Amino acid sequence: MNLSKQSNLVLFVVLCAVIGVMASISRGHSSAVAEAAQDPSSLDRRLSLLEQRFYSLESSISRLQQYVATQRPSIPQPSTSTNDRELSLMREELQRLTLRMAEIDCGLIKLDERTTPTARRNPTAKSNDPCRLNPDQAVRLSTHP
Repeated sequence: MNLSKQSNLVLFVVLCAVIGVMASISRGHSSAVAEAAQDPSSLDRRLSLLEQRFYSLESSISRLQQYVATQRPSIPQPSTSTNDRELSLMREELQRLTLRMAEIDCGLIKLDERTTPTARRNPTAKSNDPCRLNPDQAVRLSTHP
């Protein structure tokens, strides 16, 4: 588990324990709690105890987070030359794939021109698209990347 999940789990367990303790105190001593609830000094003591407990829990969680952080293995940072080299290789591959896609698009356009009925073709209309200029020419693709 990562650090935040562990911290959340510990905090959840602690809060459940505090709620359980508070519930058992309120069930077992309802009359004493009712009298104590009316006494401001006892409320102040109880609040102080809760603050101390929460402070103790917070410091325990902080120590646990520090311990987990020190136990993680350090990840070596890759060198920038490796990243630059990989980036340039990826750019080249992307350029090759883009060229290949353009060739495939052109071939598909030629196929579309070949399969269009001659009645619908307009022989007088001149197209500027090089893929539509000579649809009867064979489709030639570059070698595989």
